[in-house]
Amino acid sequence: MTRFPLFRQHSVRIASVGWLGLCFIFLSPLSVGAQSLGGERTRIHGPQSVAQVVEIGLRENLTIQASRADVEAAAAGTRIARSMTRPQISANSFLKAGDSANIFHTTPDVSPVNYNLIPPQGYANLNLTLMFPLYTGGRLNGLVHAASERQRATLADVGGVQAEMALMLKDAYYRALLAAEFVKVAQARVDAGKELVRTMQVRLDAGKGIEADVRRAEAELADAARMMTTSRNDQAKALLDVKTVMGIHPESDITLSDTLSFVPPVGDVESSLAEAARTRPELAAVRARLSASQAQTGSVKGSLQPQIYAGIMANAFASHSMRNGTGYAAGLTISFPLFDAGQRQAAVAQARAQQLRAAAESQNMELRVSNEVRQAWLDIETAAENYRTSQTALLAAQSAYDVIALRVQNQKSILVEQLDALAALTRARANLSQSLYDHSLAAAKLMRALGKP
Repeated sequence: MTRFPLFRQHSVRIASVGWLGLCFIFLSPLSVGAQSLGGERTRIHGPQSVAQVVEIGLRENLTIQASRADVEAAAAGTRIARSMTRPQISANSFLKAGDSANIFHTTPDVSPVNYNLIPPQGYANLNLTLMFPLYTGGRLNGLVHAASERQRATLADVGGVQAEMALMLKDAYYRALLAAEFVKVAQARVDAGKELVRTMQVRLDAGKGIEADVRRAEAELADAARMMTTSRNDQAKALLDVKTVMGIHPESDITLSDTLSFVPPVGDVESSLAEAARTRPELAAVRARLSASQAQTGSVKGSLQPQIYAGIMANAFASHSMRNGTGYAAGLTISFPLFDAGQRQAAVAQARAQQLRAAAESQNMELRVSNEVRQAWLDIETAAENYRTSQTALLAAQSAYDVIALRVQNQKSILVEQLDALAALTRARANLSQSLYDHSLAAAKLMRALGKP
């Protein structure tokens, strides 16, 4: 039977009043912070089913909220990439004093860039520059496609986080139910211990028993009471774990309305593998990242092609030192890389290597998903068999205990035999509860392997 460690708290006394005052002054902000831990979280009250716990947890969990922020960032990255395929306009003003001509250009991070030949005399003007990509060899389209696929991968990641969080919520819920079942097992042992003490005392009073049997029964009852105390402590901590995973206030007054039950899942290994291939978010994410790396490779290859942009520049205002200072000019800019010491070829090789990495990660994820689905079904089948065996063992242990109790009552068996039978009955009850928990958790892991909350 599962046991959780108990932690002992030790108090430390501070003898000096002066030191106590200093500690209060310096540590009072920490005390305020400690009192407010979780104070801003939502409070939930009343009975909660496992479906309600999952729904609330997915809504309140901070990890999921953080992953949704990543989606917004990826969407912004896609918009940035698309903006590069559209016309861009910059307004530029050049002010100059001096006696020599020079070339001025727009400030950094302003696009499109404008270069202006400034005459020797003082000069001031206002310039508008527009540029529009006509042909980039697929460079910009590749960037857009890569950003869009990365956005899709990030969105799929949220689904994976939700599925993982749903499994954590279900596990915490089922562990709390298991702790409650262990409390029932302990209560049954306490009740049996009380009855045993009463029976032995009656026999002693009637002159048919010995005091040692009464004391042995009392020792059994004391151990049963210890088991009950520990089980209740485990149950309280398990309920705190449920609240923590849900992301709600730790003082929320909730109860668990479901019970551990045996519900065989629908389907088999092959149908689950086919479903996981369609619905698992992590598979969708790695496939999207593979597509993004392929698009990135195409974009880098596009940089080897001619880059053609259309441009229009207009001077809305110019100082009198330049003739015809106002007007416009339109034209095409055509650029083709001739020699860059292998920079672009190296960039293509780097993109291809990243593409190979993404392909390997995609295949590895497929193997991982297949493994998780198969393991989940193995756990389900094992837990189902253990459940059936535990049922049989419980019936046998209950029958054996009833017979031994009757024989002890009729003085045809000794107390030790009844105590052994009670221990076997307690163990059988705990094993049945454990098998129900194992089966419920295995079914939850199957849903996780399928990528479903």
